Amino acid sequence: MTTIESPAYQFALSAAVDTAAPAVAGGTIDVEASREVVWDALAHVENWPSIRADISDVVASGPPTEGSTFTWSAGGAPVASAFALAERPNRLTWATTAPGMSMVGVYEFDELGPDRTRIRAQESMDAAAAGVNIDNQVLAELIRTWLEGIKAFVEGR
Repeated sequence: MTTIESPAYQFALSAAVDTAAPAVAGGTIDVEASREVVWDALAHVENWPSIRADISDVVASGPPTEGSTFTWSAGGAPVASAFALAERPNRLTWATTAPGMSMVGVYEFDELGPDRTRIRAQESMDAAAAGVNIDNQVLAELIRTWLEGIKAFVEGR
């Protein structure tokens, strides 16, 4: 089953996380940049290794559009992802799959001013079948560091 055929992708298409997943968490952060700049930084997945050091080997199939796919490694584990909603500059959702793992990411961007954006992130993850125990607290910490990385990347430009 491809990522686009996965149940996780259906959640991402509806801009919702899987509330029945073993780990569900969210976070917010304010960034000193326009929504377009913040959205672009996240949507162009080639930036991800600069956002968080444990991400590598990012390869996108094309521009960030609905249905476009990309592969990457997180902590050395290869995964496949697909954008479900790519609504610049308001929302970006995607699903990620790997053997025994599925994840949904829903990111929304609120304009707080001409050069100030609030990122609202929600994620769900089920990695139990892959032997990875991620609970709500662990996922919340991963989201926190991810959001801090996006902020540092965007504001450092």
